[in-house]
Order: sequence, then C-alpha cells, then structure tokens
Amino acid sequence: MLKGQSVDPARLTRVGRALAEPELPEGLVAANRKLRATAAERWPFEPESLLQAARESTGFDDFGEEPFREALDRLCASARDELDLSPVGRRNLHGQMLDHLVQRLRFVDLWKRHPEILGERIEAPIVIVGLPRSGTTFLQQLLACDDRLRPIPFWENLAPLPAHDPAIRPPDDAPMIDQAAKNVEGLRRTAPGLLALHQLGAEEPEEEIYLLAPGFSSMVYEWVYILPGYAQWYAQADHAAGYRFFRKILQTLQWMRGGGRRFLLKAPQHMEQLVHLLAAFPDAVVVETLRDPLTAAASLANLCCYGQRLRTDHPDPLATGAASEAIIGRLVEAYVRDRDLPAPEARFVSVPFAALMNAPLAEAEKVLTGAGLDVPEKTRRSMQAYVAANADKDREPVDYAPADFGIDVGRLRARLQDYYRRFGVNPDPRLPA
Repeated sequence: MLKGQSVDPARLTRVGRALAEPELPEGLVAANRKLRATAAERWPFEPESLLQAARESTGFDDFGEEPFREALDRLCASARDELDLSPVGRRNLHGQMLDHLVQRLRFVDLWKRHPEILGERIEAPIVIVGLPRSGTTFLQQLLACDDRLRPIPFWENLAPLPAHDPAIRPPDDAPMIDQAAKNVEGLRRTAPGLLALHQLGAEEPEEEIYLLAPGFSSMVYEWVYILPGYAQWYAQADHAAGYRFFRKILQTLQWMRGGGRRFLLKAPQHMEQLVHLLAAFPDAVVVETLRDPLTAAASLANLCCYGQRLRTDHPDPLATGAASEAIIGRLVEAYVRDRDLPAPEARFVSVPFAALMNAPLAEAEKVLTGAGLDVPEKTRRSMQAYVAANADKDREPVDYAPADFGIDVGRLRARLQDYYRRFGVNPDPRLPA
C-alpha cells in the first residue's frame, strides 16, 4: 500500500498471503479499470484544490478561526507522496477530505447565524475510552439501552448536517439514514469480512472519529490508510483546537435534534488525547475498558489490512502491522502518561474485559452508578434483552495472530509494561511472548 514498497511473499504467513492477494468482487475490479486513466487528474491531493472545491460546493468561504490548515497540508502530502492507492481508493480518500471541509464550512456558517448554539450545555458525557477489541462496542451498545443516554449513530457520524439549511428544525434526517444504510450494504457486497470484524449498522452507535474530522483532529485517516508521514506529525501535534471544534459539533447536534439526554461517546483515539478531551468536557465520566494491548494490535492490523482491498491493488500485511503496533503503542503510552493528571471534575470507571464478558449487566450498572445514574427496571430489562440477543449472534473465528503482521509480541509487551502494571492487566494467554 506504500509507494516504493513491495511485499515479499516469502516473508508472509498463510494468513498474510491471503490478505495480500485478495479475491475482489467484479464490480470493484471493473470500477478500478474504468477509473485508472483519469483518477489522478480528477482527484488530486492538493490542499488549494480541495479548499476551492469545498467553497464552490457550499458557497461559503469561512473555515473558522480554529487552526486546521497544517493538518490538511500534511495529510495531502502524505496521501500524495506515500500512498499507492487504487483509483477507487483515491476517489474515496479525496471524497472524504472534501466532505470534511464542506462540513466545516457549513458548521461555521451555522454558528455565525445562530451563535446561541454555542451556549448549549453538554452535561457530563459518558466517554468510553479503550483499545480496539477491549469490549468498547459491546459496552456502548449495552449502555445505549438506557434511553437517558444519547449515542452517535453511524449515519449521524457520516452526515451530521442535513442537506437543507440546518437552521430548519427538526431536520429531515431520513435521506442521511438511507444513505448510511446503502453504505453498509455496499460494504456487505464488496468487503463482507469487514462487517464480521466490526459491527456496523446505519442506526447503531458508532465511534465519533468521523465527527472529529471536520476539526482535523481525528485518527480516522490512520485507521483506514497507512500514512507514516502524517501519523508522525499527528502524534506530535496539539489537538486542543480540534477537540474544541468537536464540542461545538455536539452542541449543534443537540440544538438541532433536541437535548435532555447525556451523550454516550466512544473512541480509542481519546486515549491519546485525554487532556484535550477533559478540557472540552471537564465533567466527563471516562469509562476505561482494559485488555491486553497485543490483542488490540493484532486485531487492528487484521481489520485494516482486510479493508485495504478497497483502497489499493497491493495490501501489505507487514506495513499494516508496523503501523498498528505504532498506533497501539502511542495510545497506551499516552494514556498511562496522562491518566493521573489532575482532573477534579472528571470521574473514571474501570471495566476489565474479562469482567465485562463474564458479568456484562453488573459492569454496565457499575458504569451507570459511577455516572450518577440509577438503574431503572426498564433499563435493566432492555440490557438483559440486548445481552441475550448478542449471545445468539454468529461470530467469525479468530484465525490470525500477531506474527501474521510482523508484530513482535515480546517487544511490544516490554514497551507497554507500565500499562500492565498500572491497570493490573494480564497478558492474553493465547499470545505467548
């Protein structure tokens, strides 16, 4: 997936070879064939071109005071100089960048016309902060059974603003929900394994990494693409402004679609941005799910490498493993570094993965109690029904391991020893050093 790098099949395991040489659906093959001659010209990774396209799409030209231009410049440079994208992959990444710029222009315009939006109170959001494969999705959907909480569904992550003037309330959300459902169905056709690896539904709760993207403080690009140069810059950059922008977005969603419920958020990236998260939401309830980071590193590599078939002609399991190891290392080290910094208004609730799997209702009730909420019988019954339904779902067997992506178990465990000690996390016995 990276320019100038080829995958040596001799270095790959059986699983790695299958990921590096996927069988693609004919529709995807045909689309790449059709677009190959014109893709670079039609979708250039040039900041000025993208900015101008966003202006022309909206008729607006004010991107707001919060800084974002360096992030856009770095992202474009990394995409242009480092990525070996297929035509469809280029089209999709370009479209994603443009969409986030368009959203930014539309949000800023709305805030100028309706400054009262920024007076909306975001009260004590519950924020699940944990690594991939540590139970974050299960816990979020379990807690979402409580109708006093307000998660961000997939459709709203993708398209938070309606096609019409968002000042017209209530907004017509049906077209965005329908489009999100079509997106999920498209994934089911072109990459069905993704939906087995990451549960996704148009109206189900989803990580807010898409909502962080108009503020250009999202890891969404790192999750989906391998961008070494951008990732290095992103890890060192100050994302305080991006989290302020994110808070304004939540205020807007509440203003458009009604309040009265506490936000229920979730994203692994918050582990690396805990200081900025709590600056934006000082009274947040932080729910930390705890599990061996090696499980997360291997799972992230498998998910990202599988998805590369949609974006490149040359998926690279080893490069993906290196990127995943770097991401997980960053998240864990940053969380250990910042976890005990003074945050007088914030509350923390720890949820070990094993406890969540063994007694999900007890752990969910612990979170609600920690957030200052009682547990009505209606909520308890709804959570019981969700647990029962989830237990009946078919699950894909885990047939990959860190070695399939070149991840050195011993090296990463040694690097993250402070995390194991600080939170009492036991190494996954399936992943011996």
